[in-house]
Amino acid sequence: MGKFDVVAYKQALAAARADMRQAVDSVNFFPIAVRLAWHDSGSYDVSNSSWPECGGANGSIRFAEELDHGANAGLIKAKNFVQKIKDKHPVVSWADLIQMASAEAIALAGGPKINMRYGRVDADKPVKEGNLPDAMPPFKGEPDAATHLRNVFHRMGFTDKDIVTLSGAHTLGRAFKE
Repeated sequence: MGKFDVVAYKQALAAARADMRQAVDSVNFFPIAVRLAWHDSGSYDVSNSSWPECGGANGSIRFAEELDHGANAGLIKAKNFVQKIKDKHPVVSWADLIQMASAEAIALAGGPKINMRYGRVDADKPVKEGNLPDAMPPFKGEPDAATHLRNVFHRMGFTDKDIVTLSGAHTLGRAFKE
């Protein structure tokens, strides 16, 4: 295995960011970019210290098996959008490109500039289904939606305030049938 070239990676990141920014701004990609990044990182389990089984922002959502999870409906469109940037900048990890797309989308939509740390390593397999919340009852047998959301997001280390903030973020953009 060769030595990782940090300088070359930073140069590739800068070029990918410029291309991503232009691409995100050219289409209505803002909402789905944020959703793709969230759903990639939403598999995180704070109680699991084994990588990549712990989930998180690791690019695993690029696998068809994970894109087919019920909560990820419609995200193939976003993955295909990021694929164009990945094809042009293959050295940059999927994990970094997915999070970059979200950060650039937020900034271009008028939100704050998000200072990102890049250098994520891509997972080599998808995560198991069931880490993201169910949209409709019966909420995995839990008595109500609030309990279900707490059980899902407390696993990620979220507080109730964090859950409310994230839930509000779902109002950005539009939904797709598929």
